[in-house]
Amino acid sequence: MKEPNPKDNPWRAAALTSAIGIDLAVCLGAGYWLGGLLSGGSMTGSIVGLVVGLGAAVVSIYLMIKTTGGL
Repeated sequence: MKEPNPKDNPWRAAALTSAIGIDLAVCLGAGYWLGGLLSGGSMTGSIVGLVVGLGAAVVSIYLMIKTTGGL
């Protein structure tokens, strides 16, 4: 009989998916807030902050998936 793969756990997949969503939301929110704060409340600063936050989220999510071995 074949041994079950511990990476095939649906709870593990749900936890990783939730962590990715939370990480994306936090990075975007922090980027928007910091961009607006540093630019004195201008919309341009907030948009730049969103883009920087998105970049940080992509890197963070990539490292998270790489560390856990993916799904």
